[in-house]
Amino acid sequence: MSIHRKKIGKGTLHRDVRPPHSPWISFEPGGGKRAAALSFYYSDPRSKIPIREVSHKNNPKGDPNIETRTFGLFSRCDERMRATMVKEGINLHFFCTSRAKHVRVLTGYYRYGWHYKVPSTRDDYMLAAQKAKFVTPGFPLKDLIPYLRRASLRFRTFRYLDKVTADLLLLLIEAAPGATSKYKSEIRRLEKLSLSRDGYLYGRIYPNGFSWNIAPSVMKLKP
Repeated sequence: MSIHRKKIGKGTLHRDVRPPHSPWISFEPGGGKRAAALSFYYSDPRSKIPIREVSHKNNPKGDPNIETRTFGLFSRCDERMRATMVKEGINLHFFCTSRAKHVRVLTGYYRYGWHYKVPSTRDDYMLAAQKAKFVTPGFPLKDLIPYLRRASLRFRTFRYLDKVTADLLLLLIEAAPGATSKYKSEIRRLEKLSLSRDGYLYGRIYPNGFSWNIAPSVMKLKP
């Protein structure tokens, strides 16, 4: 097994575990009735852009981790959904969140290209996307009834979508102006505010935030 390394700083070598490098495994798309997942995340009330909740002092969120285009790498959100997606080959993942007046909006998607089984667990996987696109301010789900006619708008954390519904939502997002870079900039802005306020980011588990540099230890890989 080939181990890739990259230089960080003054010539220091770190193991490069960014996909498609080992130990990630290529995601094999399936052909079942469930073609995509739609999951909910908490957004940050301090931002006009529907990024994940970065600035919460006691419970900041790590997913969707747009910085690395991963889900489940820096959190254990929706473990059952991630396992099902790998087993059934569901490589399309839509995201929604709640904004003003508790209106849920569709904000973007991941197209997964790789997965990695979490060590010391029976059935948990980390997912990495080969493509991602997010939009702002998002599409209110209540306005997407023609698109979501096969999917109830009432769900707590996630639900699955059939191919017709998934294709319609994908076309909708692809036709909208992309805002992924704005999401990243806004995440960094609020991280700076949190760092100034607390002296660390994302609690004391990830005091410096998220990056591929810390992924090997999170993935419990040998140097």
